[in-house]
Amino acid sequence: MNPTMKTTRLPGLLFFLAAVTGGFGLFYIRSYVIVPGDADATVANIRAAEFLYRAAILSTLFSQVFMFFFGLTLFHLFREVNKRLAIVFLTSILMTVGLAVANTLHHFEALLVLNQADYLKVFSLVQLNAMALTSVRLANGPGQGLLEIFWTPYYFSFGLLVFKYRFLPRVLGILLMIMGVGYTINILDKFLMPQFHPLMFTRLAMTLGALGAIPTILWLLIKGTKVQPQDGQAP
Repeated sequence: MNPTMKTTRLPGLLFFLAAVTGGFGLFYIRSYVIVPGDADATVANIRAAEFLYRAAILSTLFSQVFMFFFGLTLFHLFREVNKRLAIVFLTSILMTVGLAVANTLHHFEALLVLNQADYLKVFSLVQLNAMALTSVRLANGPGQGLLEIFWTPYYFSFGLLVFKYRFLPRVLGILLMIMGVGYTINILDKFLMPQFHPLMFTRLAMTLGALGAIPTILWLLIKGTKVQPQDGQAP
């Protein structure tokens, strides 16, 4: 065996944990907390299951820790064959992680408002509920969109590295690059034309994401990834 070849399943485990924890946080808040346009109902959902709301926030934070180490692990392998693309890959992940962690402050802000500290008594209950809904919507709207900006270079560089150097089957590389394009279209629609079928484009991006991410996670978990110089390239 070529001594420079490396096989590892650690990236698959980290990718899987990041997807599960992040998916729970995003799904729970969007499906069981937010009631669009109804601040009172949204606040009632938070109060009825505040522990689960806090668990969703914590789960989101854990997902970023897993993603951070996923990026570092693959960067260590990718840099052996193409350091420039590997840097793009890692930088995109680090930007995503940083923005995602900062974005959770909006959720903590909602909890702070609902705790009704003495200095917030100048606001009425209706105003406080509206402030809480605004914070939650900021986290799941523009805040989520900002971090998804860096999903495009992240998935596209990941897919290009897979396709060009065959760390995984080339079809997975193509699917990952399509994911990156899908998120680009979604972001452009979300920020430039929010009135133009935003839900349709979000669902399209999520579908493309599932088609690319799920097979990649399964392959990394089951088969692992092998890295060795291609076409005479030195590490």
